[in-house]
Amino acid sequence: MLKTGCLILLAVIVAPVYSAAPQVRVLIGKSLKHVVVEGMDLQKTIHTQNKYQQYNGRKTISFNCLPPRSRGKVSMLKDPLLVASLSSPTGLVSWGAQKYQGELQLLASPGQQSCDLVNSTSMESYITTLLAKEMNGTWPVEALKAQAVAARTYAYDRLKAHSKLYHLESSERDQVSGTFADITEKTLKAARETDGEILVGPSGRVAPAFFHSKCGGKTLRPDQVWGGVEEGYRSVNCPFCQKTGMKNWEHRIVGGKLNQMIDKVLKRYYSDTISQGEMRLMPDSLKNSELRLYVGDRLHIIKKSYLRNLTGREILPSNNFMVSVKQNDFHVKGYGYGHGVGLCQLGALELAKRGYNYRQILSFYFPRHKMKKVY
Repeated sequence: MLKTGCLILLAVIVAPVYSAAPQVRVLIGKSLKHVVVEGMDLQKTIHTQNKYQQYNGRKTISFNCLPPRSRGKVSMLKDPLLVASLSSPTGLVSWGAQKYQGELQLLASPGQQSCDLVNSTSMESYITTLLAKEMNGTWPVEALKAQAVAARTYAYDRLKAHSKLYHLESSERDQVSGTFADITEKTLKAARETDGEILVGPSGRVAPAFFHSKCGGKTLRPDQVWGGVEEGYRSVNCPFCQKTGMKNWEHRIVGGKLNQMIDKVLKRYYSDTISQGEMRLMPDSLKNSELRLYVGDRLHIIKKSYLRNLTGREILPSNNFMVSVKQNDFHVKGYGYGHGVGLCQLGALELAKRGYNYRQILSFYFPRHKMKKVY
């Protein structure tokens, strides 16, 4: 097994097979004061000085982000600036203890006394490392393949988004990507066997494919969570994630604290503020994506997802919850983990265990979408 694994990983380094895949630029480090990059036969380009240099053997290069002599110029920037890029003929460059495929790029941002770090790599290399972070590198290949298509779709859509110098963040804002060490035989297989495949809406338009850990019994549409409408999404009943992952959860919120939470939501999302008087909650259920409550004689209707956005996952781990009143306090009971839109990862795991292939899994969670090979 060790020899086989080594041969597979070596193939990634010296013989990339994804020549048609687009390059994706991923923000992997933010607001850094110092950056230390290491690699074999490093090739360094300082774009601000139009200088190129190649080193023989193993080399370590340190960058002091925005030294004093550069701060005046950087503070006048209107857009992010590509300062330097580093690559290696081996295909791997190290930052800290982690090895990255492709090129590392150093950015200066307007008015910042620091720099950002971007990994520019092929889409398929990106997917092979991401699968172990956003799902689990040991899960059945068909579940990983479903995740690969969803993540690739999201990333492909983002090729036109964010700044000109990067497309995605390696964070929960977008998707959490991994490093070379996160590649497994299964993640490599999942990426290769879905090479270039994405999901498109009924009209054929590319749109982001969302995913989450556990829906808790029913997925949600994007408009129910974020307010924006994305083509082709439907809410589907999902009984497959019930016995795995995070159990059902409950919390108690004292009346005064909920008033404060509601007030923050109204100010942030509705340009409103809470009225004076006693709070009275209208009957709620898991089917409702909104809370209806009276404060005094005034009715407030707020999205549950907005409440979760401001309170965080510790109190509201998912958007699938209901609120009731108990002894003058509020009782929250919920199911699942994550925003609940699109692919339910634990549901996909169970379906793969039952013998469903990745196309069947995707058609269940994205019933109106179609598969398309874009390269």
